[in-house]
This record gives sequence, structure tokens and C-alpha cells, in this order.
Amino acid sequence: MTSAVTGPDRVEVADAPAPVTSSTRWSVPAPPRGLVLVAGVALGVGIAIAVSGAWRTGVSWDETYHVVRMRNYLEHGWYLLDQDLDGPGPGAWVEQRYVYAPATMGLLHAWSMLWGVDSPGTVAATDQAYAVRHLGVVLISLLGVAATATLVRLLLRSWGWALIAAGVLVAVPTWTGHAMFNVKDVPVASGYTLVTLGLVVVLRVDRREGWVAAGAATIVAGLVLAVGTRPGIWPGLALAGGVVLLVLVLRRQWRRAAVLLAAPALALGILVALYPAAFSTPLTALVEGALASANYDGKQGAWYYLPLFLVIELPTLLLVLGGVGATIVVRRLAARPARGPGGEVWHEAAWSLVLLQAFALPTIAVLRQSNLYTGLRQLLFAAPALAMLVTLALAALVRWRAAAAARDTAPRRRGLAPVLGAAAIAVPVLVQVQLFPYSYAFSSIPAAVVSPIAAAHDRDLEVQTDYWRTSVRELAPSVPRAGFVTCTPQIDADERFLPRSSESREDCSVDLIGPLAPYDALRPAEVGDPDPRRFVAVDAGSAFIGSNCDVLDQVTRRLWWREVPMSTVARCDLVLEPLPGDGRVSFDGDGTGADYLRGSWGMNQALPGAGLEARSSEIGFALPAGSTPGLSLSLSGTGLAGAFLAANGAPLAVLGDDVSLRAEMSPAVLSLLGAGRVVLTLSTPTPGALRLTDLHVAPLPEVAP
Repeated sequence: MTSAVTGPDRVEVADAPAPVTSSTRWSVPAPPRGLVLVAGVALGVGIAIAVSGAWRTGVSWDETYHVVRMRNYLEHGWYLLDQDLDGPGPGAWVEQRYVYAPATMGLLHAWSMLWGVDSPGTVAATDQAYAVRHLGVVLISLLGVAATATLVRLLLRSWGWALIAAGVLVAVPTWTGHAMFNVKDVPVASGYTLVTLGLVVVLRVDRREGWVAAGAATIVAGLVLAVGTRPGIWPGLALAGGVVLLVLVLRRQWRRAAVLLAAPALALGILVALYPAAFSTPLTALVEGALASANYDGKQGAWYYLPLFLVIELPTLLLVLGGVGATIVVRRLAARPARGPGGEVWHEAAWSLVLLQAFALPTIAVLRQSNLYTGLRQLLFAAPALAMLVTLALAALVRWRAAAAARDTAPRRRGLAPVLGAAAIAVPVLVQVQLFPYSYAFSSIPAAVVSPIAAAHDRDLEVQTDYWRTSVRELAPSVPRAGFVTCTPQIDADERFLPRSSESREDCSVDLIGPLAPYDALRPAEVGDPDPRRFVAVDAGSAFIGSNCDVLDQVTRRLWWREVPMSTVARCDLVLEPLPGDGRVSFDGDGTGADYLRGSWGMNQALPGAGLEARSSEIGFALPAGSTPGLSLSLSGTGLAGAFLAANGAPLAVLGDDVSLRAEMSPAVLSLLGAGRVVLTLSTPTPGALRLTDLHVAPLPEVAP
């Protein structure tokens, strides 16, 4: 046997058969200094990208929804959206009341109060408030990075390899990109990793009881953070805890087993205090949370979704090295080595926990064909485990090369491991610098080659860039004020952008859940009157532009060798929903008739019709092709007394009472927008009181010119 010493870590390299023990099977050489240096630089660059990007990037999809949830939590005690509430509690129709919980937003609310952008009873939706919360998410992500590094230090007994693992994690573009804003998946990932770390600390036989208590406290913190943000994550955590409990029972370490059992009980107590509306019935909250998460939105996914996006979103070298690391762990666990006294089994159990974090829930998702979407971000908790497995693969490669060098001193053999490791870490970081601050828009070289070809064949095969829409902040100075703004417009069968989005009927410049409202002050000063025959569309993540639109500006970044669009602003011809043949449109809280509404309309299944939440909003439709005389308009609902009605910008004389409104529209008014387009503007002096249930449109008899 030969020995080599590098730095403080002693390396034993077996070049001849030797008895296999648990300790020798898991021992690794000291990491190459060059690789440690690259990882350290990558870690620094990754942290700088996350911190500066958090302050610079815009608001994402989920953040805005969670602001609404947090406001309702503070007011009603339920962490739900407005349309999920029936009075102060959830409506009977709500099947996903246990999917989310307020642990992370509660932390960010406290963090924001320290900065003075929130007060105890309010959750702000300003640009500064979002930026402050972004920094809070970065801190939570760094907690996950620190936990990953500490785990590798415990498992490989080297701070050098621990630094490399941290560098690998920030090199994963999905991790660093989402670290800037993702209030759901980053806390779950960091919490999951804290639980794994705590379980490993409890397992270690060479730790004093004080360390066991620290491990239990780490488990509690991880559980509260992860389950308190997304309750459905608990099965993966419970499986890991069950493995450790079994090991402790087999080793008859009853005190540690008792401490381990106490940790989730304490975490549950904290969750009950934090969110009593849900966790006071813990069995219901946990079971329903898991089921609703696994079958989100009642849709079934495809088994190949996850494997496909592993190839698309992960840097190829990291993906391959992660697979090598997983193979090493499986082979070593299957070897069943002779073990000495004292319980070296903890090391095998600890690496089993890493495998479980990486593969357990993703495998279940593939087998169940769960409705995964928007890439890998829902499985972000597996990224720290991937970093650990990549690090193990690099350590094994260094060990193999060192053993080969002992037999053959060819210089070319010595440099392969650090070069491969440095490339695996440095290249994705450099691409993130290219994309800054939109790291999550990364796609691998194979995906970058295939995606444009596939998208040219079928637009649905396009790999999206800025799905999260955070680049809209950068786009805001190019979004004109003249005209209604629709963010993420829907697309019709004729490949045209429609003046409605999938999430809101509001003008995006004032829409609480849209990406533009916090940055409305960045838009140019208003020039001229808007053309009512056109609207402004803001879209992100795709190179597709509606056939009825003219591009005004784009935010782009270079990805590998080509320029890709992050977001686009365009001016588009107005396209309205065709009026039904009988001329009747009904409105209901379940969304019926929503395609005809534009502006501040609220729909809730506990209430009839659509509620007018501002002083005025619009109803738009298109008449069948052909000459049409004037129209007879009839509106039904409640709170209509005193309402005003205009058509295509022209005021109409109205008759009616509190439950009905009638008016006539002349051919001249009808022709103002052309193409049979009609935009009705309904106004009320008492916002919130008017609810519209029905609209009936009928032709007037022919009239002389």
C-alpha cells in the first residue's frame, strides 16, 4: 500500500488487494488545489449573481400570488387566494387548501419589516418590497448551500471537498436562478437538506449527545421550513427519518431514537402555532397536501417529462457526474463489506439518505406520472443531493487517477480529474454570467442544438427561456402607456395574440398578480391617445410573436452561441371573442363568461356573476361577419341602478333598475372599431356593489341612413 499526503488530509491509496472495511471504502484523497480554487471562485461568483440578481430582477409568477395569500392569511388565517375564500374561510369547491403554508412568507414578512417595507398587518407589492423579499430568498438558498457543504464535510471528512460541493451547487443554473426569487421551491429545497443534515448528525456514533441535540434542532428547522411552505413534501422527509430510526433501533440507541421522534413532534407543534387553520388537523393537512401536490390541478403528466428536462435543464457534465456518483453509492451499498465493531453502518445509511433526497420523490413522480410543469423547479430539493453525488464522483476520479499515477507517472494522467471537475463547475457559471440575471433560462448544449429545430416543426416543442417573466422589469421602459396592456396573452387558433391572459382580466400595469405593476413608474411618459383598435402585449419566455402584432422591443441574452429572447413587448390588433349565435352570454363565479371580460372583474364561486371591483371595466365581443344593423343590449345582475354604459367609446342612453339595464347601439357607433368589434364600458359610482350575471345582444331592425 502506498500513502500520499496533500495538505491536512491524509490519503491512502490501495494499489494492492486489502481488506475492505466501511471506512476504507468511503475514504477519499485530498482534492486537487486547482479544483478547490475553481470551486471557491465559482461559489463567490454564484453568490454575487444571486445577490445582485435578486435586487435587479423583476417579480415572478408565484411571488405575486403568495403576496395575495399572505394578505389573506393575516386577515382571515387561511393562506389562500381571493377566489378560494367563501367569507373568511375556504370555499367548499377548493381542493387545494393544504398545498401551501405560510412559513416562508412569514419569515420574509418579518425580514421585510426589518427593512421597513412592510408593517405588521400589511404585505407590500412595491418594487422595493419585492427586491427585499428576493434577498431573503437568497439567504434561505445559502442556508441550503451551507447544509450541503457541511454534509460533504461529514461524509468525506474534508473541507476542501465541502467547498467543491458548494461550488457545484451554485453552478446548477436552476438553483442559482431560482435563489433570486422563488418563495416556494427554494425554501423546500433548503429545508429538505437541513433535515438530511440533521439526520446524519444524529446517526454519527462519534458525536457527543450535545451534537445529537444540535442535529435534532436542525431537523426541526428543516421540517418547519419545508413542510411549512409546501406540506406535500413530508413523505420524502418521513422516508428518510424512517431509515435513520430503523438504524438507531437496530443499534439499540434508544436515547437517540427518542430524540429523533421528538423532532417532528416539536416541528408539528410549531406548525400548528404558525398555521392553526390547517395544521390543527395534522393528518388531514399532511395527507391532503401530499395528494393534492401529487395530482395538482387534476391533470396527469407524462413519465418522460422528468428524464427529458434533466437533459434540457442540467449541465451535461454535472448530469453525467451525478449519475456516476449515484452508481458508486449503489455499488458500495450493495457490496456488504465486513464491518468492524462500533457501528460504521452510519456511513452507508448517510449516503442512503443522499440517494433518497435525489431519487425517492422524483421516482414516485415518474411512476405516478404526476403533473410536473415549468421544468425541474418543483424538484429543486434534489439539487443539493446532486451536488453531493457529483462531488463523490470527482473524489472517486481523483482517487482512481492517483492510484494510476502510482503505477504510471505519465503527467497526462494526473491532470484529467481537476480539468474535468473544473469544467463541470466553471462552464455553467460562465453561462449564468451570460444570462445574468436570468440563470434559470439555461439549457444544455444538446437542448440548445435541438430546440430551434424542434420548435420550427412544432411551436409546443420550444424550450422556454424566461417563463418566470422576471425580465419584464427590464422591459418596462419600452412598454407604452397608450393602450390596454395584456401580460402573457393567450393565443387563438389563427396564431394571434388575444387581449386576455391566462391569469387575469386586469390591465397588467395595475394587476397585482402581473409582472409589470411594481415597475409601472419605469414606463415612458404617456404620449397621445390609445388606439382602441389595438392593445399592448407583453410576453416572456418565447420567441413566438402573434401574427396580429408588431414588435416594439425585446430583452435578450446570449445563451451559448446564440441570442435568445427573454421578453417582448408588441402592439397588436384587437381580437375579441365571437358572440354566441343566440347573442347570450352568462357570467358565473366558476369562470363562465370570463373570456368576454377585461379590466377589474372579480369572480368567486361563492357569489353569482362577475363583480365590478373598480369604477369601470369592459365587456368585449365580436359579431358574426356580414352587415349588421344596430344592436339592442340587455344586461342583468345586481347593483345596476345608477350604472353608465358606453359602446366603442360612445356613451349610450340607458333604461333600467337595480337588476337590469337596457340600451341601443346605432350602426354608426358599431362601426367605430370595425370588423364587428364591440367594447362595452360599464361604470358604477359604487365599486364592489355591481355584479353582472347576463348579457343579451340582439340586432335592431334595419334603419334608414
